[in-house]
Formats: sequence, structure tokens, C-alpha cells
Amino acid sequence: MEHKVHTNLSQSHTLPSHLYTEEAALKNEQEKIFEKTWQFAGHISQVKNNGDFFTKDIAGHSILIAKGNDGVIRAFYNVCTHRAAKLEEAECGHKKLLQCPYHAWTFTLDGDLHRAPNMKGLHYDAKEFCLKQPKLEIVASFIFINLDENASSMSEVFGQLFDGLKDYPLEELKIARVKEDVVKCNWKVTIDNYLECDHCPTIHKGFVNTLDMDNYEIRTFDNYSYQGVPLRSGTSKPDQLGQSAKYYFLYPNMWISVNPGLPNVSVNQSIPIDHETTKLIYTTYFLDLNDLEAQKKFYAFLDQVREEDFVICETVQKGLQSKGYTQGRFSLTENCVHHFHLLVQHALENEEAYVPLTIEVK
Repeated sequence: MEHKVHTNLSQSHTLPSHLYTEEAALKNEQEKIFEKTWQFAGHISQVKNNGDFFTKDIAGHSILIAKGNDGVIRAFYNVCTHRAAKLEEAECGHKKLLQCPYHAWTFTLDGDLHRAPNMKGLHYDAKEFCLKQPKLEIVASFIFINLDENASSMSEVFGQLFDGLKDYPLEELKIARVKEDVVKCNWKVTIDNYLECDHCPTIHKGFVNTLDMDNYEIRTFDNYSYQGVPLRSGTSKPDQLGQSAKYYFLYPNMWISVNPGLPNVSVNQSIPIDHETTKLIYTTYFLDLNDLEAQKKFYAFLDQVREEDFVICETVQKGLQSKGYTQGRFSLTENCVHHFHLLVQHALENEEAYVPLTIEVK
């Protein structure tokens, strides 16, 4: 018998295994979750100057983000409105105009049709052929995209989430490294793993040794959750980047991490490739890019933790495919995983990505 995820943590089963193993389940999630939620696109430092642009895959659609001559950052579907050729293949660059490589149509950086060389002698409304724009919002210097034209704003969806980062100079961040890894598991397995630290003492012994796990903090909100822990040394200054561990999960597939070490912020994304394969994108930002030796140590620490997670996530995916497993139960410290499962369940059943949830712990 398959059980629904219960709002009461102590009574709840996990999501059923078929949502992790069936191709049809991912297709449903693409439509009801990924195409209706705010997705991370980048940082304002990627478009410093008018004319700067970069491209990003958002829920299976190529999106072009550009800074116009008026200084405004906009997002466009990266497709020509003439015959659907892709406008820009480059990951980033600088342009005065956007030109289609097929029939040389050009567009201004605010999306207006500039010239259509092969349309001479025809009467048409150029306004009908402007580049189409998904929703874009910039919050705490990060750029987010939502493909749902009726989507609620970031502030409505995530409320006070960024208040915990407001004292950090996020606009001064610089991209230090973008690392991509492919893991043989469903995207939700990677999120489940990230949202609890019950596994940390057995899987991440080095990580645990640096932190005061007796003061591990967990909080859940409508559409995000928070985990935080001070350093074991007792000299932690949580109000300074790199002086504590802070982890913010933004439903459905993104987390912002402040890790111990150099002043840093990492934006991490779990992108489904197929129902049993996931691309993990880790974008690391530093305030200062000069200390190369410290950066090397920082990466070594994080990469070890991530490699440990990859191994266990792939093991879990194999277990989810077993006839010996259909659903599990939550421990009383798996609040954030339970919260995530409720959000997924609600989205799939009601076709609404974001809802206030009343979650019972006892």
C-alpha cells in the first residue's frame, strides 16, 4: 500500500520510490515543478557592462541574459522569432546587437526587432517579433528566472529568506569556479541527501570534525529551509562570511551555502538530465580571488564532501530500484527532507508550485 506524505513528521512516509525511478515521473515534474518555479541563472557580476550577456539553460530552455544600453538586465528566450534558430551559441560575450546566424535578423538589447533583411516589401508589425521574455528578478545580487508568466514574485515565494544574508557584501562577490558533476541518481536523491545531516557522522567524518554538531540548527519555512552550525573551535563569527556553516535550500532544486574557510558563497543546483541522472552545478564566489593557496585547500575540502555524497546517492538510487523498497519513514531530525517531500507532493497533485504549509513535528 502506497502512503501519502503526511504533514505530521512523526507519522509520515517518504515519497514513493517510483517518483525516483520512472521516466514519466520526471516529465510530470518538468511541467509542474521546474517550469513553474524560480531558477537560479547567475550573478550581476556576469553582466557588468552594457552589452554583456550570458546564456543559461533553464528547465530545458536556453535563456539569454543581457544588460541593455539603458543599464537594465533582461532575460530573453534564446531563439529568433523568425524561424526559431538559436540566437547565441556562446556561453557569454559582449554585443551591441543580437544577430541571428540563420537569416541575419538583428535585435536590440531590450529585445526589439532591429532589422529583418529578408522581409523587404512585406508589411508586418515589428512589435509582434520582439524577443519573448521570461520573468527575471534580481535578489541579493543573484539573478533568477521563472518561465511561468503568472508566477508570484520572489518576495512572495521566499519571504525573508535573504535576510540571513543581508549583512554580507554579496554584490562584491566574484565567480571563482564553476564545477559540474554528473551523478547516476534522480535529482531528488541529491536534494534529500543535502537536506539532512544524520548521515554526516558516518559519511562526512572530516566535515563533522570542524563543526559544533551539538548546536546544529534546522528551520523550515513555506518554500525554503535553513540549516546552520557554528565552528567547533568556538571562535566562529556567524555574521562574517566563512566563519560558520549556513545552508539555505530554495525549493525545488537550489541551495546557497556559506562554508567555513575563505569569505565565500556557493550556489548549487541539481539539474535532472533524465529520471536517473543528475547534473550538479556548483558555482563558488569569493570576495577576494588573490589567495590561491587558500582557495586550493577550500576546494579540496568541499570536493571531498561532495565525492562522499555522490557515492552514497548512487547507492541510494540502486536501492530505490529494488523490489525490496517502496517507501521509508522520517526520523525526527529529517525535518527539511520531510518539508521538501510535502512541497513536491503538493505540486504534483495540485499543479501549484508554492503553497504555505503547516507542518506538524510531533
